[in-house]
Amino acid sequence: MAGYEQKDWQGHYDADDLRWDLGEASPPIKKLWEDKEILPGNTIIPGCGRGHEALFLMEKGFRVAGVDYSPGAIDYLSREISNRNLQGCALLENFFQLNDDHNAQYDLMIEQTFFCAISPQHRPLYVETAYRLLKDNGILAGVFYETGVEDGPPFNTTREDIMQNFEPFFKIKRLEKTSHSAESRKGKEWLGILEKRSRI
Repeated sequence: MAGYEQKDWQGHYDADDLRWDLGEASPPIKKLWEDKEILPGNTIIPGCGRGHEALFLMEKGFRVAGVDYSPGAIDYLSREISNRNLQGCALLENFFQLNDDHNAQYDLMIEQTFFCAISPQHRPLYVETAYRLLKDNGILAGVFYETGVEDGPPFNTTREDIMQNFEPFFKIKRLEKTSHSAESRKGKEWLGILEKRSRI
């Protein structure tokens, strides 16, 4: 199952066709912060889109790098960071090709609709990249989208998919269907809190 190319994603921004965009940080991410299950620190958000989660966390004192390879996404996020006078950065980069300067630099990685957006064949590379960028015992937290259909994007993500891909590299501290999803996503989102293993 092939995923979108960069030009395909940028086409959505050019056409202002952002049906996945809630216009604000997703409720499960807000809830994680409210419950102090994620704490301020160096944070990276891959496939951040317009960066609603990035902006929300910046406003709460997190040092956030939002990463996306769509210029339309990063242009928007850069403007908002500047307009709101926030501390953070918007990186126009391919997450999988971030250079070694990012290795073991992050306390936290937020997953929000990126794992389901990439081709399933790239999921092992996602896990390896997350492992590379996080500090020892760093946390990967966020939501994984179970569409219940075969095609994508978004590509279906089951509990078994999460366990199979992440368990060799991460301790699964929490994995459950969240009751705090936006209305259009209710019953479809797995909330995960995963801790990087210090040795594999």
